[in-house]
Amino acid sequence: MSLLVVGNTAFDTICRVKFLPDKNEATAITELKNCFGGCAGNVAVITKMLGVDTGLYSSVGFDFKRSDYERRLIDLDIDIENLQYVGDTTARSFIFSDEDGRQQIYYFSGASYHLPYRKIDFSKYKYVHFTAGEIKVYKDIMKDAKDSGCVISFDPGQEIFHRDKKEILDCLPYPDYLFFNRFEIDHLMQKSSIRSLSDLFSENTKAVIVSTGERGSILYTGADKRMKIPAIKVKKVLDPTGAGDAHRAGFLAGIIKGYSESTACKIGSVVSSFVIQEIGAQENIPSWEDVVKIYEEHFGRMI
Repeated sequence: MSLLVVGNTAFDTICRVKFLPDKNEATAITELKNCFGGCAGNVAVITKMLGVDTGLYSSVGFDFKRSDYERRLIDLDIDIENLQYVGDTTARSFIFSDEDGRQQIYYFSGASYHLPYRKIDFSKYKYVHFTAGEIKVYKDIMKDAKDSGCVISFDPGQEIFHRDKKEILDCLPYPDYLFFNRFEIDHLMQKSSIRSLSDLFSENTKAVIVSTGERGSILYTGADKRMKIPAIKVKKVLDPTGAGDAHRAGFLAGIIKGYSESTACKIGSVVSSFVIQEIGAQENIPSWEDVVKIYEEHFGRMI
């Protein structure tokens, strides 16, 4: 079973700072690292390394050609047939984290803004995951994927805070799985017609997953059916940047491998626990064998 990941691919600059400054204040950067990133790129790479055949539908600049990032995708045998090169700079994320894991993110959309709608051969894919990216074209791609019988998942991520909410709401009837973190879902309920979890469920929705940081996540399989999934405790969190994408990738790998939603959420917790222990959203990615080992240590036999 193959997965197509739709969304942004970016170069990340990740900085650890002494504190997150207020307006007109400055802070010292204590550590800086340039990394591969973008939500779609992260999910595609991680799921591939968990043993899932993966493709990427994304828009990048010509500066991406022959880059180390492009080479990594090719070396991993990720399908880049739908990677589109446009006349703009590849997206950039500038991520600042303090010692408590709180973050500020500044994002330059660049080439990702120009992601076009085009017909995709969905016969190659059973699953399609939509990440943060150029959401205005997502509805039409989702409709094509649904008409082709694909299982759809959607994690709008940071787009919730600066997009026209209608663009996001128009996508919600199509996914089988919806992902948010606690800040995103609160914002959506305050700034849109969504007033409760039940408003997120359509005839297609199988589950809504809300990440709650160090407490783990909550799996909703109905407006009144929920299960708390704990996070895996680690000795030290070095970088929370890729936690959400790693969780989504783990969840999707679990679903694609035939596990239940609750087991898939626990797999997401395991994968995320690895990634947050290094700086960079595509660093310290576990093998599937590593995932099974840690899963069984914390949750028992994977069923």
